[in-house]
Amino acid sequence: MKAKLTLISLAAIGLLQACSTTTDSTAKQTPTAVKQQAPINLQPATLFANLPDSCPNPDAFAIAPDSSLTLSCPNYASKKVKGMLLNVTADGSVTEIGKIKTKNGFAQPMGLAYAPDGSLYVCDNAGRHKGSLLKVTLNGNKIASTEVIATGMSSPNGVRYQEGNLYVSQLRLPKAKTANMSSGIYRFSENDRNVKVASDLTSEHLIFSRQTENKSRQFGLDGLVFDSKGDLLVGDFGDAIIYKLRLDQAGKVVEKSVFAELDNSVGIDGLAIDKADNVYLAGFLKNEIYKVTASGKISLLAQYSDNNGANGEIDQPADLIVYQDKLVISNFDLMKGKGIVNKGHGKPYTISAIEL
Repeated sequence: MKAKLTLISLAAIGLLQACSTTTDSTAKQTPTAVKQQAPINLQPATLFANLPDSCPNPDAFAIAPDSSLTLSCPNYASKKVKGMLLNVTADGSVTEIGKIKTKNGFAQPMGLAYAPDGSLYVCDNAGRHKGSLLKVTLNGNKIASTEVIATGMSSPNGVRYQEGNLYVSQLRLPKAKTANMSSGIYRFSENDRNVKVASDLTSEHLIFSRQTENKSRQFGLDGLVFDSKGDLLVGDFGDAIIYKLRLDQAGKVVEKSVFAELDNSVGIDGLAIDKADNVYLAGFLKNEIYKVTASGKISLLAQYSDNNGANGEIDQPADLIVYQDKLVISNFDLMKGKGIVNKGHGKPYTISAIEL
């Protein structure tokens, strides 16, 4: 996909789609949080790694069993370069893990999560009704086999593993007949295989959904992460809201609240969390990184104007992860349009870091 893509193009590739609104009718509702903003404390980002031509669009991270990073590259910037998984070591060395073969050709990997047994779960955001959640078995640093957990999704984006279950954000539910664009969170067992998921509100695996109210940015539930109490935090891209979901043993949402709310010009993409339950978020639209404490205090850590990322500048951050006392950040560097700082796509392809 070429650099002239605008934000309108996101609907076509399912990167940032709208979201839907409902939890189970028995779920307890808690008061909405008040918007808040702590004084700005900007921190410089540095270059963590330069990426090869096989990764023009870095997206999501997961920490591998050997303590290196696995990085997904959906590669929407090129029709010739197929989606790729990379290995990135603590010193910034990069090697290719490989392409994931699927029945549709090759996966366009986005969200990643490892299980304790070393299995890697991958969101394949391959397009309208072609998206899947995959289980990838690795042999050393190479792909040995692939299994399908769920299929039929339009835009599977983020995934987290928790106690034998997989929680997946789907950015777009195009068959949901709602006033605004809908999106949702799904729960699958690690033992599920070939589950068919319709992109509407009917699936028994759908545990939470929202309609994004921001009319000018109809893109919904995106990044997700679990805190130390087992609560699931989920970000809505268009409304710039992070929801906290309390789940029962069956994965049913029994309580929801607004954990944090930012200005809707931010564009909340990936979420990460540290041992103190501080949440970090990627501000996709304005090259920003935010921190939200466990008590909900919001501060802006970094903000960059349009750049090429050559010196580690943040260049359209899509995902981030707490890794060895750093925040490591992927620079997606592709989308442009109204309200987006990024003006185009080009080399170098990079990931950045901020010391914590």
